[in-house]
Amino acid sequence: MSPVDSILGLKDLVVQRVERRRDIHVWARPAKRAACVHCRQAPVRIKATHQRTLKHTRQGNQVMVLHLSVPKYHCTDCNRYFRHRFAGIRPRLRATEAYRLEVFEAHEGGVSQRRLTVTHKIGSATVER
Repeated sequence: MSPVDSILGLKDLVVQRVERRRDIHVWARPAKRAACVHCRQAPVRIKATHQRTLKHTRQGNQVMVLHLSVPKYHCTDCNRYFRHRFAGIRPRLRATEAYRLEVFEAHEGGVSQRRLTVTHKIGSATVER
């Protein structure tokens, strides 16, 4: 595991590229193919890939934006489709669990919604939720 992989803190990800702009942008993909979530058989094929953009924890004063290449698998045994699932990333959300916990702890610690909207680049309604 490279030092860049350990900075992310997410398991089974291979970092392809890192760019430092106004924020830190990290492009990654899964390290290996997953077994079928329905029948637990290993021979699955990649049907397509989907690009997913998530906010991850902050490094210093910069927000880390994670660009994931998420494969859509097709199980040849049960003939069903599913997307790759990552530990620490819930489906249909645009932020990792580490990022959500960071915002929650900062808000509970006394940081105002207004300050969090500026530092974390999210809306005040998101902070409140």
